[in-house]
Amino acid sequence: MDTQQTLQDQHPKVILFPTGNRAWLVAPPAGTNAADILQALSLKQPKALILVIGGAAELDEAVKPRLVQLCGRGIARATASIDALILDGGTQAGVMALVGQGVADRGRKTALVGVAPAGKVTYPDGPADGSIPDGAALDPNHSHFVLVDSHEWGGELETTYALAEALAKTIPVVTVLINGGPLTRDEVLRSVRQGWPIIVVQGSGRLADDIATLWQDKPSFIADPVLAEIIADGVIHLFPLDGAVAALEDLITRQLRGGTTLKLAWERFALYDMNASRHQTNFRTLQGWILGLGVLGTALALTHTTLKQTVPNGLVGMDLLHVVIVIVPITMAILVAAANRFNAGNKWVVLRASAEAIKQEIFRYRTRAASYIDPQMPQLSREATLASKIESISRHLMQTDVNLSALRPDAGPIPPPMNGTTGTNDGFSFLTPERYISLRLVDQCTYYQGKAIRLERQLRLLQWSIYIFGGVGTLLAAIGLDLWIALTTALLTACTTYLGYQQIENTLMKYNQAATDLANVQGWWMALSLDERTNQQNVDKLVEHTEKILAGELTGWVQEMHDALAELRTQQAGKEVSKDASQTTAETQASSSAG
Repeated sequence: MDTQQTLQDQHPKVILFPTGNRAWLVAPPAGTNAADILQALSLKQPKALILVIGGAAELDEAVKPRLVQLCGRGIARATASIDALILDGGTQAGVMALVGQGVADRGRKTALVGVAPAGKVTYPDGPADGSIPDGAALDPNHSHFVLVDSHEWGGELETTYALAEALAKTIPVVTVLINGGPLTRDEVLRSVRQGWPIIVVQGSGRLADDIATLWQDKPSFIADPVLAEIIADGVIHLFPLDGAVAALEDLITRQLRGGTTLKLAWERFALYDMNASRHQTNFRTLQGWILGLGVLGTALALTHTTLKQTVPNGLVGMDLLHVVIVIVPITMAILVAAANRFNAGNKWVVLRASAEAIKQEIFRYRTRAASYIDPQMPQLSREATLASKIESISRHLMQTDVNLSALRPDAGPIPPPMNGTTGTNDGFSFLTPERYISLRLVDQCTYYQGKAIRLERQLRLLQWSIYIFGGVGTLLAAIGLDLWIALTTALLTACTTYLGYQQIENTLMKYNQAATDLANVQGWWMALSLDERTNQQNVDKLVEHTEKILAGELTGWVQEMHDALAELRTQQAGKEVSKDASQTTAETQASSSAG
C-alpha cells in the first residue's frame, strides 16, 4: 500500500533530449505492482503490444542498414497501423536505438516504452554520460521510460515482463527477436512460457541465428535446456533478413489480429452464432404461442358450451366469448402459416451447425493440427487453408433457407464470450495441448454435463405433466365430466408436441455420450508419457478425436432436429384442417349430454 501511494504521489519526470523530444520517466520503488506503473505512465490504451528484444551490442555493421529498414518500415509502420505499443530496453544501443529511430522517422506516432536498470543508464538532468561503468544512455526517441531499482543489466527483466503480462490480459502480444546475447535467452524463454508468438529475424546474428538453425533442423536432442524448451514449446516464426519489409509488417500485423483470416473466421462465427440465437428465439416464441392458443381455444370452446348448458338464457359477454373462440383458430392458422413460411426452426439449426463447424476449424488452426500443421507450408498457406474451410461452410449455408433472410451483424466483442472461457481465452494465440484440453475439451465436457442435468429436469417435468393430465382425464370421465376430457387431451398433446420438436430425450442421450467420450479422450491423453505428449501425431489424435466427437454430436442433433421439424410441420398442417371440426365435435358432444 505504501509503495502504491508513493507512486501515485510521484509525478512522472519529463526528460528533454537535445533532439527536442520529450519523454516521461517513472522510477517505481521495488515491489511496485505492474498495473500501478502503467497507471503512472498515463499511457493511452493500446490495441496490441510488440515486445522487441535483442542485442544492445555486437550488431554486425554489415547488417545494420537492412535492420534499419526492417525496424523503421517493418516494425514501426506495423505498430502505427494497428495502434500498438512497443516495449523494449530503452537504451541508445543496438536494436533499441534502431527501433527508436524507426519510430522517430514516422513522426513518433507510437508509444515506445523502455525499461532499464536505474543504476546503469544516463540521461539529461540525470547521471552524466560516461559517469557509470558499463552504462548506457537512454534513447532520445522513446516516449516513456521505467527505471527499475537495480544496478545490473538484466535486473529490469522482471519488471519488463510484469508490464507485458499486465497488458496481455486485454491485448495480444508478439515478441520480435533481433540478434541477442545471453540475457536475451531469458527474455525469449519468458515469452515462450507465456505462449506469445516470437518472430525471429534470421540472419541478424548470435541468438536469433542459433534459434533459427535449431528450429529448422529440429535435432532430437538439444543439450542447452533453455534452447531445448524454446524449440520444443515456442511459437516461432522465422523471418529472413533479406525478406521484403512489407512482409515483416504483414507478419506482425497478422500475429496481432489486424485483418487476419483468424479474426475474419471469428467474425463469421459471431455472425452465424448471433443469428442462430435470434432464429431460435423466434421459433420457440412462435411454437409457444401456437401450443398455448391450441389449449386456450379448446378451453374457451368448452367454457362457452358449459355456460350455454348451465345458463340457457345466456350471459352478458357470451357473444364476445364466441368472437374470441372464432379468433383463436384464425390466429393459430396465421401463426402456423408464418412458422412454415419463415421457417425459423430450420434457419436456427443450419446457422448453429455452421457456427459450430467454423469454431471447430478455428480450434484446429490454433493448435496447428492436421491440415494446419505442415512445417513446410508458409504462414499464408495455413491462413489460406482456414479461409478455404470457412468459404466452403459459408457457401453450403447459403444454399439453405438462410439465404432468404438477412443476417444481422453482431456488434459484440471478437471473439465472442464462450462457455467458461471469458478472461482466459484471447481467441487468437497458439494453443498447446494442455490449453486446448482446458479451453476446448474440458469446457465442452462441462457444458454437456450441465446441459444434461437441465434436460433431465425438463424431461421429468414434462413426463410427470403427461402422467398427471392423463390421470386427470380418467378422473373427469369417472365423475361424469366427459366434456372436459378434451382439455386434458389438448394439454397432453401440447406436452407431447413440445417434447417431440425439442428432441429432449435424444439430445440428453447424445450429451451424455459426448461427455463420456470426451472424458475418455482426456483420460487417454493423461495416460501418455511426457515424451508421447510431445509427439505431434498424438497431438493430432487429441485434437481430431475431440473435434470428431463434437462434430458427431452436432451432426446427429442437426439430422434429428430436421426430422422433428418436418414432422411438426406435417402435424400442424393436419391440425389446422381438423381444428374447427374438433371444436364442433366438442360442442356437439356437450349438446348431446345436455339432451
